Amino acid sequence: MYEEIIYGPEDAVPLASNNHEAIVIEVVTCNYRVKKVYIDNGSAIDVLYYKAFRELQLEDKQLIPVRTPLIGFAGPPVRPKGMITLQVTIGESPRCRTVQVNFAVVKEPSSYNMILGRPTLNALRAVCSTLHLSMKFPTPEGVAEVQGDPEVARACYIATLKGKEKLVAQTVLLEPWEPTEKEERLETDENLLELLVNPERPDRVVKAGSGLNEQVRRALESLLEEYAEIFAWSADDMPGVPPELAVHKLHVDPSIRPVKQKKRNFAPERNEVVKEEVGKLLEARIVKEIHYPTWLANPVLVKKEDKAWRMCVDFTDLNKACPKDCYPLPRIDQLVDSTTGYEIFCFLDAFKGYHQIALDEEDQEKTAFITEYGTYCYTTMPFGLKNAGATYQRLVNKLFKNQIGRNMEVYVDDMLVKSRTQEQFVDDLREILTSYGARGCD
Repeated sequence: MYEEIIYGPEDAVPLASNNHEAIVIEVVTCNYRVKKVYIDNGSAIDVLYYKAFRELQLEDKQLIPVRTPLIGFAGPPVRPKGMITLQVTIGESPRCRTVQVNFAVVKEPSSYNMILGRPTLNALRAVCSTLHLSMKFPTPEGVAEVQGDPEVARACYIATLKGKEKLVAQTVLLEPWEPTEKEERLETDENLLELLVNPERPDRVVKAGSGLNEQVRRALESLLEEYAEIFAWSADDMPGVPPELAVHKLHVDPSIRPVKQKKRNFAPERNEVVKEEVGKLLEARIVKEIHYPTWLANPVLVKKEDKAWRMCVDFTDLNKACPKDCYPLPRIDQLVDSTTGYEIFCFLDAFKGYHQIALDEEDQEKTAFITEYGTYCYTTMPFGLKNAGATYQRLVNKLFKNQIGRNMEVYVDDMLVKSRTQEQFVDDLREILTSYGARGCD
């Protein structure tokens, strides 16, 4: 629930309001603090002027071509050079918001660097007061207020009166920007500490930032040891999700005839990779051997970033026969916004997350795939199925319904624990681990 936004007697009215100055603010984008940003709630589009575009180290090849001209500038209609989407941060931490802004890049003289119009103001849920020369909008930390700079606004107005030939020099006023607090930066591997989960198993560790204070670090070590059984290090440690929580069903259209793909041949070294991967899946009871399948697909080998091979299955034909599950996935930009103002984060990764969800017994044989060494099908939900992501998101939303948005964010199998302070972090993480373990999901 957002706080109420009001302007009242306690809000100071600057003397410049008597001169009816515009609201001109600063924002942060592309690691630059950009000044001379005009707030215009009468504009139906956000504008970035080309001179500022170049000063932001952006290139023309990044622009998306557009054909529609802009109406409302002095003189004839203006045709933008293109559109570009940038992440723009407005306000000061912790009361700030980062939003995606679709700018029309205009190669016209102006005393401003940007114009933020209704699209961005609506995305912020901003309320502007020209009387107070300020803009207010909600954030997770409370209502943020951004004050306009009347001196800069006046200078831009005077520059406009002097004529277009003198405006180009007035356009750019950018300063390199970096977060003022080191804690906001992600740490490199060299700055990470390894904390033991189980003192009897020195190979089982988790990584933590070196910026943790001593008291929090010790409390975290104690918490990890307390919940050591929750962490999975092999398939044997993975009991799976109870069927009453989640089971994946395909809902194949019975009117569509099953498809048996023709067997693809691999080079000998790739066949060895397939054999090794199938062996691991059999040992983990993720697949089982099957005879006389009605649907049949081929394995596909994809190289990972570390140059190792990952075995997937080509479920193209099977996916075409399945209806779409419309369960919504979170929006990435909203998830990023929701982390603003938090001091510390913890990233959790579900061990073989998809494979912890059982596949409906009647659908298992439909996931059959063929290799040089036999035919197999999945007993758990595999990667590559059309609605696997929706099923997993439904599960985590059910598991963490009391935490999501408050001290946790989840996108499918990527989980983030967030805390306002280091002191609160251990309690937040304990709550998540307790909720996770209580459901029997490791």
